[in-house]
Amino acid sequence: MKTFFTLFCLLLIGCLAQAQSTFAKPDSIGEHFDEHFLDLPDLARKLSRPFGSEAEKARVLFAWIAHHIAFDVEKYENPPALGRFVARTEKEMQRLNQERIERELQQTLRYGKGICQDYSQLYKAMCRAVGLECMTVSGQTRDFFKPSRSSHFSPHTWNVVKIDGQWQLLDVTWGAGYVMNGRFVRHFSPGYFMTPPAWFAQSHLPNLVEWQLLKVPVMRRHFPLQPLLNIGQQDYPLLDFSPKLEMGADGLAQLRFKFERTPSAFFVTNGHTDNQVLFSQTMEADWVVLHFPISNLTQVTVYMGDRGGSKLEWLGKYDVK
Repeated sequence: MKTFFTLFCLLLIGCLAQAQSTFAKPDSIGEHFDEHFLDLPDLARKLSRPFGSEAEKARVLFAWIAHHIAFDVEKYENPPALGRFVARTEKEMQRLNQERIERELQQTLRYGKGICQDYSQLYKAMCRAVGLECMTVSGQTRDFFKPSRSSHFSPHTWNVVKIDGQWQLLDVTWGAGYVMNGRFVRHFSPGYFMTPPAWFAQSHLPNLVEWQLLKVPVMRRHFPLQPLLNIGQQDYPLLDFSPKLEMGADGLAQLRFKFERTPSAFFVTNGHTDNQVLFSQTMEADWVVLHFPISNLTQVTVYMGDRGGSKLEWLGKYDVK
């Protein structure tokens, strides 16, 4: 049974990786579609018109938002005060709340920027305009730039969309880029679209456990203890990776990674420091295997890139138990 389950997971991840590589057309249209629309349903229908499948429709909307909506750092750091509603019934409260959301969506479209709630509400509205069932999900996130074991997570909102009868996870805010030194850096990260639930659960913890989409959910106390992999990046798409540090017969720790396109250079440090960890590298079938001594390590951080390139991108970090 265990062998069958492992093979099933590998097949699923392989299919998802193949699916990601077939989105060249919706990604291109989403990036280069520059017609200006303030009518949200018209925009969504125009973007999705060339596509017949639900996956392609969902992807072109993801790509358009990621390429055209910037993260509003000022709004995030200084959120506007929300006016209090005075409503006599629950139905009236829902109507007033929906009107507020629609006003914010118009602001997001008009100025081309927003925060995570704006991204997720925009994606939800565009999906519904083209007949896709979509919901927003609220919860907590952890990211590469914060300590792994921190119990102080960041509140966040993302989406689930139903494609061919199955819910799929996505985060269009993280798909658009990231904030560095107080500035938004646009960086299209398609790995946050239709992300495998076990991978998504490394960094996203929904308030409602059912939106993990896992048969065995991640407990809140275990959430920060997981490895954290850079699943969003598109330069070296991950196909599989070690779920934890492993010990080899030679007494050295090992980490294994399988890529759609393998980087030519790796770099290993102890945590986020510049303290380099000496390692050796081997290939076993399609796997890159990194070997290094584990003594005096608290956390292993791996970077990757092209040999001779000017910058290495982070690949993952693992706590040393």
